[in-house]
Amino acid sequence: MPNLVASAMPASPAAPERARAVEPSAEESALRLERRTLAACAAIETEWRDLAARAIEANPFFEPDFALPAAQHLVDFRDTPVLLVWSGAVASRRLLGFVPARLQRRLLGHDELTGLSNPRLGIATPLIDRDQAERVATTLLHAFGRWGLAKTQNLQLHHLDLDGPLLRSLLRVAEHTGHAASLEPAPEPPTIMGAPDLTALRHGLSRHGKLTFAESSSRQELRDMVELHLALEASGSLARAGAAALQDVRESAFLRAMTRNLAGSHRCRVGLLSLDDKPVAGAILIGKAPRLWLYSGVEDDRFISFAPLAQLVAWLGRRGRQREIIGDVPGPHAVTAPLRLGDIRLSVTTAASRRAPIVIRRRAAAA
Repeated sequence: MPNLVASAMPASPAAPERARAVEPSAEESALRLERRTLAACAAIETEWRDLAARAIEANPFFEPDFALPAAQHLVDFRDTPVLLVWSGAVASRRLLGFVPARLQRRLLGHDELTGLSNPRLGIATPLIDRDQAERVATTLLHAFGRWGLAKTQNLQLHHLDLDGPLLRSLLRVAEHTGHAASLEPAPEPPTIMGAPDLTALRHGLSRHGKLTFAESSSRQELRDMVELHLALEASGSLARAGAAALQDVRESAFLRAMTRNLAGSHRCRVGLLSLDDKPVAGAILIGKAPRLWLYSGVEDDRFISFAPLAQLVAWLGRRGRQREIIGDVPGPHAVTAPLRLGDIRLSVTTAASRRAPIVIRRRAAAA
């Protein structure tokens, strides 16, 4: 079985002196694990951003522009643990994995590494180097266990793209290590037949005034539209239930900081549908084409029968080429792109216990 952790053999056996000169040392080729809180990852923001740019799957929810404001303002994320996977010697190390996850240590049975799951996350795929995905996954499966000893781990990751390349890499690793792999797809929303035509609803809404669609095109415009979005939310049923963002200082501070940060890297857009220049629907999109997530959507309760949010999201989806919007829009209108999400669990088997890499076992025991 190939050893996914050991360094490569010298490329040219005919020239041993030259091979020895370029062959990495054991220290340089090994992968190292480090645990930090999400907030503490601000110190490695440069390396973190570099990894996000070469990740096997993009995930704006685990990039600094979203994650650091979340750690600063939101209680749910304040003490979130992150497992970092580094390669190379300390002086020239490179970040290969950014995995928000908690190690569940058990007195009996095998420890389990459980990925972060939170309703705010449109997707929870960890950031892993596209060229080192299987190597990083193998290291995670043999993360440091209790008492500093290496144990073959159970690994559970939530809210992954079931058709994405990371999942395929995890399944290949499970086959090599002998872990049992199980998938649990997220439940699909029920199909509702006979939805009213959006064109007819837009025509009906236009009888109440002049309709205008708008999408932010600059950072200043985005900031202004975020405030209009918040004000619209604060005027409806969410505010009456005490759940509007403007009623929570932390929530509103996070939303403003997050959207401002993401706008700087062109990963956030805000759309508004207005009636006589007064917003009746708002949408905050996160990500970059071709895939964007609907992070927040609001609509005026007085015009809900005309599905203004569905009309806005449909318009935003047609605004650019190769643009798909992922998210939940209330009502029967299918205006967002389908995405198969689910959880994966890699479980320890007898074969997996036998195949724990010796290199990892020795390094962990020495930690």
